[in-house]
Amino acid sequence: MDIGDYYSRSFKGFTKNPKLALPTLLGYVLIYGLTIIMALILVFGVLGTEFLTNTTSGAFNPNSIDFSNMIMYILIIYGVIAIVSLIVSSYMSAATIGMSKSIINGEMPDLGVGLKNGNKYFLKIIAVTIIIGIIMAVPIFLMVVGLLVDRAYGFFPILTIIGGVVSLIVWICTLLFIFANQSIVVCDKSVIGSLKDSYKLFKENISDVIVVLVINFIIIICIMGVMFLFNAFLSIIPIVGSILAAVVGLIVYSIMFPYFTLVLTYLYMDKKNVMVLDQEYVD
Repeated sequence: MDIGDYYSRSFKGFTKNPKLALPTLLGYVLIYGLTIIMALILVFGVLGTEFLTNTTSGAFNPNSIDFSNMIMYILIIYGVIAIVSLIVSSYMSAATIGMSKSIINGEMPDLGVGLKNGNKYFLKIIAVTIIIGIIMAVPIFLMVVGLLVDRAYGFFPILTIIGGVVSLIVWICTLLFIFANQSIVVCDKSVIGSLKDSYKLFKENISDVIVVLVINFIIIICIMGVMFLFNAFLSIIPIVGSILAAVVGLIVYSIMFPYFTLVLTYLYMDKKNVMVLDQEYVD
């Protein structure tokens, strides 16, 4: 199977099984809904209804706001959204990969297949996400420390530059673990085992993986560019334009994520030789 097959078969599989988008769509709706609820809590529960009244009437007084209390509530709200987003996105990833595995093996999975895989694997994916997040956060912390030292002693920001370069290198290196979720769901690997498996597959198939990642990146950039122009056009329509932009964005992202997940799962299962080839695809 060549690289073009990953995309053509993913497109065919997705169009035959549009239910693949359901976990992503439901996940985004849940996250966006929670964000809206938290924003309303901030406005009405923390700032108070008089905030909106005074703002619209032009009588807003910044001194009437307890900023220290507001910052604390914002941090709490942000923390709640971050934790829920981590759980939902991990569940969403496990469900989508599980359904992708079924599609690749010639089945017609429904949402029940996704929920089954989500229930079984989302905790492992959360653990992998946290580990990768810590790996990415360490050089950022060192870069901030370097910046503070440079500013404190008036040095040329050599430590800041070094920290930035190291951070970039580490972020690129985390691509070695891009198949960790597939390893967990498809091959039932452990948390550490999935990281090792992803690293091994990446190293042994580096050229194909890089080509696929570059193609994915280019496609995403093109889609984001079109979305930017579309949103700019809709912005001239008050309120309704913003709502339409949000709805269209939700739909587009709910298609992008599962499609690229299917592509990467095709690549993973092909290189791991764990595919049950559908006769329709046999050359």
